[in-house]
Amino acid sequence: MPGPVSDSSQGPRDDTPYVPSWCYENGARMCQCGHHEGYHNDAGACLHAHHFSKCGCTGLTLKE
Repeated sequence: MPGPVSDSSQGPRDDTPYVPSWCYENGARMCQCGHHEGYHNDAGACLHAHHFSKCGCTGLTLKE
């Protein structure tokens, strides 16, 4: 039965990763923008690109 904490939960924040880094078997790869691939959606767009001007991500480009 839900309690007061679960009733007040608004879910994850807008800047939480789609897929947390610990879900990647070999670790999440990093994008050139500085955020790991879990912060990018299926189209390669970074969650932080619109929220943080310092990100500047133009699409998922993985570091080698």
